[in-house]
Amino acid sequence: MSLIRSFIRPYVRVCCTAGAIAGVVLAVGCSGSPTQGSSPDGGGDGGSGAQVPLMLTITMHLENKTFDSAYFASLDSFAQTFEKHGGRLTLEPRDSAVMAAAGPPMLFDWKTLEARGHAVGSHAAIGGTTATTVPQFTAQAQMRHDQLAPRVSRLDHISGNCGNVDWVAGVSAAGFNFTTATTVLCLYSVAAADRPAPYQSLACSGATDPVCHQPYPSELGQRVHPWRAADGAHWLTDSATGKLVVFPGSGTLPCLEEEATSPGTSLPTCTLTSEDVTRALSDLDGAIALRDANKINTYYWVWGSWSISAAEQPVLESFLREVDKRVAKGQVQWASATKMYDAYIAWEKTHR
Repeated sequence: MSLIRSFIRPYVRVCCTAGAIAGVVLAVGCSGSPTQGSSPDGGGDGGSGAQVPLMLTITMHLENKTFDSAYFASLDSFAQTFEKHGGRLTLEPRDSAVMAAAGPPMLFDWKTLEARGHAVGSHAAIGGTTATTVPQFTAQAQMRHDQLAPRVSRLDHISGNCGNVDWVAGVSAAGFNFTTATTVLCLYSVAAADRPAPYQSLACSGATDPVCHQPYPSELGQRVHPWRAADGAHWLTDSATGKLVVFPGSGTLPCLEEEATSPGTSLPTCTLTSEDVTRALSDLDGAIALRDANKINTYYWVWGSWSISAAEQPVLESFLREVDKRVAKGQVQWASATKMYDAYIAWEKTHR
């Protein structure tokens, strides 16, 4: 442990009791993010000499659109574009998208995409800054689960579920096994004194407030290795007995340029551009460098309120060709969020 400890980011104050993932500390420090050791040799292999791929997906929030036959035909075409490159997507429909697909008439069958290697979870859009009870929150999460479960082959995860309540307990009780797209809003479940200084006086107007909607943890090194959470108050601390696995994500793929150049402002509907691709590949290469053979290595962007135009299609193709190069080198492996979860469960059998 002495070698590992020497590479853990130093903090002035530790706010929670540390847990451990494969001997590497994961706790809430004064940054408010999980503190993790880095690879001793900087080579992304944990010093073992072995090379492991970074598991990659894109999670898609299907919301705030007109869900008609044209929309779902475009969604299927989008998935086919990724399939040509071996890509695997993670679709997260909101309740309105689920019901529109179901019909009548039935406009879309989620199981067809699952059969092609993609995954489906719930973008719940529940929680927020107003305090609620765990039973009330659990009931909302249960409604989302029960609505989607009969329409998919497998339902394991949820997003859009944070707020001023023990959301970890709520979504776990509702039947979800893991969560994606954690944001600053998730800090509302942490006691104010235990949050990092910039967030101890959170006063967001709601889930989509520009501050609360930012991905969290904010540091790349804390977003490439998932962990288990025991409850909302300590969701940043790994717990071997926690019921919910947290897969933290990064920015919104078509909005990366806007997020970097206009931080803290409300973003309009973004268009995928070459600038977004440049930033995405830079982030991806940074994540590749953080691979550790002793951990599960995951990375994804969100594509919020998914849609794509004809003008964006060639930009997307250029992005996928660049990812192809990293796949060919063994640095990246496409995998849906469900496959990431399966890999994490298998990893726990030998690392817990």
